[in-house]
Amino acid sequence: MFNKIILCCFIALLLPQISYAKTPKKVTESPRITSAFIPSGSFNGVAYTFGSKEYGYNMDEYFRPASTAKIITALAATLYLGPNYKIETHLKIDPIAVDTVKNKLKIDNGTLNGNIEIEFRGDPTLKRYHLTQLLSSLKKSGVNQINGDVILNSGYFAGHDYAPGWSWDDLTKCFTAPPSAIIIDNNCVSVKLVGTKIGTRPTVSFPKNVPITVNVDNVEVVKPSEYYGGCALEVNRDTNNVYNLSGCIPLQKPNKPLGLSFAIQDTNQWGVDIITNILNKINIKVNGNIRATRKAEGEYISFARYKSEPINKLLKRCLYRSVNLIADSLAKTIGTVYYKRPANYHMASSAIYNILKKEKIELGNATLVDGSGLSPHNYITPRQMLNVLEYIESHDDKLDLIKLFPVAGVNGTVSGRGSMMRPPLVQNVAAKTGTLNGVSNVAGFLTTTTGKRAAFVYFLNNLSYDTKTRQLLSAHRIRRPHYPHERMILEHIYDEKFVKHP
Repeated sequence: MFNKIILCCFIALLLPQISYAKTPKKVTESPRITSAFIPSGSFNGVAYTFGSKEYGYNMDEYFRPASTAKIITALAATLYLGPNYKIETHLKIDPIAVDTVKNKLKIDNGTLNGNIEIEFRGDPTLKRYHLTQLLSSLKKSGVNQINGDVILNSGYFAGHDYAPGWSWDDLTKCFTAPPSAIIIDNNCVSVKLVGTKIGTRPTVSFPKNVPITVNVDNVEVVKPSEYYGGCALEVNRDTNNVYNLSGCIPLQKPNKPLGLSFAIQDTNQWGVDIITNILNKINIKVNGNIRATRKAEGEYISFARYKSEPINKLLKRCLYRSVNLIADSLAKTIGTVYYKRPANYHMASSAIYNILKKEKIELGNATLVDGSGLSPHNYITPRQMLNVLEYIESHDDKLDLIKLFPVAGVNGTVSGRGSMMRPPLVQNVAAKTGTLNGVSNVAGFLTTTTGKRAAFVYFLNNLSYDTKTRQLLSAHRIRRPHYPHERMILEHIYDEKFVKHP
């Protein structure tokens, strides 16, 4: 039976022109999959619309949404902040150093007598380059020396950087980079390891002036078979942005290093070190301290500011690449603006819930813990997620959100998703994926065979495979075994056929 299913996936017909395709292509279509199974013990729920009616199964059971939760964050951000909202980073000056009558800085032979403050507000796209421009505005005004402190204010958000439930062994990885108020260069560093001789220690390199320490004394170069057989590379972290590596890396060619990325652990220290480097680079001497605080130390006067791209552009990047940092930063921004005070994750989730409720989108007992879906503590039903999608579909003339969803076979996280790479689904599904350990979800929109746009939710939780399958998946040797089932469900919706409980 399995061989028949695989064979069916490669038989060809013609693809009709569809609404989501950037450039319609003449491609071949495979026959519909009529029977497919999900792994034993897993739990599946489906919800979709035909016209004004909702269909599916396990529609009111709770599932972990994973990154499909970003759809909820995107809608709340668009509704409450607006598509043109921009996140600002402010450079502020101590009032004693400002001539308020002439509206200019008091500078004595190139010296500014007083503190300056950089107020960070969680811009997830803020780069070192932007901060250099911001601080260079002092240099252009004639400041060569600051006789005072440089204060980094990180108090725009409250609470922990990490949401409840985030896995401790993921915290060194960049998809869990901390969405604090201080975000610089994605709070992530790329590192290269090169090991060209078995039994030796690899060399490590990363960009200059990146204030982290990477120790590889306890790392050994081994054969690829030994590495994929279980001798993994482990990373231990501390609060000073020091990363101690241990274990193994596979043998590398000199021109093909092993690329790694590390999430910053101490964002305050990260900010202090980077601002120190920038001030040295632009030749501004600081006689006081460069330090971080979570509370403004006075009514400082705004001197210059950097504005992020508008929300709709941030959301496009967030949904296309499933960027947790953007989603969680926006969620906390929503909470802070909504409650008019620094918000933690709980306040952010509460604000999102209330914003949707005002639009009569009832989430019932759904649990929202973060804005990204990274926490396994998030729970929502297929019907509740479908209600969010139905609202987007019926109001998209004003929201303009559907165009921000990735398109199967074209871009984003569904550009190569195995369940959608053949007609009639390729280029015809605009959807957000959601993946965690044991979770594989997808939710969005597709155009049916009669040209109608249908919202759909496919949740698959409690996935568990045998050891050999897990190893093959880890080595990217096979596709996800549940993809034929996912494809079968989506094909039924495309054909406007009712999906039966498996």
